[in-house]
Amino acid sequence: MKKLVVSAFVEKGEIHLILDGSPVASLFPVELELSDDEHVLQWYVDSPIGGQFTLSISSPKSAEMQLTKRLGKGEKDWGGVGI
Repeated sequence: MKKLVVSAFVEKGEIHLILDGSPVASLFPVELELSDDEHVLQWYVDSPIGGQFTLSISSPKSAEMQLTKRLGKGEKDWGGVGI
């Protein structure tokens, strides 16, 4: 088993997490026990003009990352990582 730990902050708007195609609760930090199989974590950020967000994965070690971005007019952000 491995543990997924995701923290996030969004200045304006919302961050949505999707694990293996299913939505994950958006109350941060998110901590989930995962099987040792491969998984995919995706995110989608919906923010009004100038909203800044930070998304941080601190576990498992193989997926550690931190992303900070300010969105411009009408921008949205999405991405994903294999876990």
